Amino acid sequence: NFVNRVLSFIAKPAGQGYDSIIPTIPDDVSGDSHDPTKKLASKVAAYLEQYIEAMEKVKLKQGLKIAMSISGEGNAYLQETEFWRLYKQNQSLCSLVMKTAAGVVYLLACLLEPFMPSFSLEVFKQLNLSTEIHLSLSVDKGDVDRLRKPWDLLSAGHKIGTPKPLFRELKDEEVEFYRKKYEGSQANKVLHAEAEAAENVAAQLKKTKVSDGTGKKKSGAKSGAKSSNEAKNKAAAEPDISITSLIFELVS
Repeated sequence: NFVNRVLSFIAKPAGQGYDSIIPTIPDDVSGDSHDPTKKLASKVAAYLEQYIEAMEKVKLKQGLKIAMSISGEGNAYLQETEFWRLYKQNQSLCSLVMKTAAGVVYLLACLLEPFMPSFSLEVFKQLNLSTEIHLSLSVDKGDVDRLRKPWDLLSAGHKIGTPKPLFRELKDEEVEFYRKKYEGSQANKVLHAEAEAAENVAAQLKKTKVSDGTGKKKSGAKSGAKSSNEAKNKAAAEPDISITSLIFELVS
């Protein structure tokens, strides 16, 4: 939704949008002096550090969640600035807002590529950018510093491609179909885990020498080949486990 809102507005003809051209930020405004833009940049920078840390530790679920949070911040930014009003009331400020938002779109395409490569490919296409040139999250290459100023990520005058919705809306019957198809899958996983745990317990019981609670071991076969000293040593190394203590251990 955020991506489509930004690119669709930029693609509108002159007088309604920017005729598919990334706008130039006039000298009378800047991201560092505009509070909503400055606040967005600060949040994006913080999320970016969290994203890099999560991905370095291969915490993919957390990385995806952080990337989606940036998208949420982008939507909140559009709502706060009311870009559709700014376009009519303050063209200079609107240019800053839309150039910043377009930069966040570019950033999202890079961050989400490990999770949704087809999504990122389509965003690059709509931005009219090569898929071979990505923002680098390496500190050595310096892109991390650039990312702290999203209004500088895309060049003014760059012509974007043709925006279109990235996800289609599911019809009610499709939602019901997928709900029935996947419902109960979590319950099945729980049952499978419980069955596997029961098998492990059974295997443990088979391998364990069990006493009757009096300290005497039950044995199915006698061996006269071992000396009494060896038997005592083995008994010391393998302490008796009573049925009562074993059940208590499993339950607790």
